[in-house]
Amino acid sequence: MGKLEQSIGFIGGMNRQLGKISSFVLILIMLFLCYEVLMRYFFNSPTIWAHELSGFSFAFYLALTGPWLLQRKEHVSVDIIYSTFSCRWRLIADIIAYLVCIIFFVVLLWVGGKDVLHTFKINQHSYTVWGPPLGPVKLFVPIAAVLFILQAAAGICETVLKFREESTK
Repeated sequence: MGKLEQSIGFIGGMNRQLGKISSFVLILIMLFLCYEVLMRYFFNSPTIWAHELSGFSFAFYLALTGPWLLQRKEHVSVDIIYSTFSCRWRLIADIIAYLVCIIFFVVLLWVGGKDVLHTFKINQHSYTVWGPPLGPVKLFVPIAAVLFILQAAAGICETVLKFREESTK
């Protein structure tokens, strides 16, 4: 196995593990919201943090499961068109889609990174009663962008390898 295949395997494995780990966050979200309902309706003592922490946790979940879905090719696609392509044109379409993905996430990394730096610079907090700092939550955007870029780059490399195999047949 060459270094390229090892890199593809490492990136895919990392995103797979992060995705599986973050999927357990859904259980935490459920527990936060169940606790809120229990406190509100049975003890007449609602929390000031449960809904917001659930939203923050969901951001974490999305940031780390998205690249895993890209690795598994489980994002939305237009199969009615894609299925009519030959194997060679499917590979070309995959490369184009990965390139578009990389462009989008490079822009998201740039904009999200600037926003995170600004958030930490001004010590921005939520405008709710609880008022937690927003920097750690906004940090999920550039982290997710980097993971998506890495996975899309690995996808391009994997597709190019498949394209080479297809050409030698």
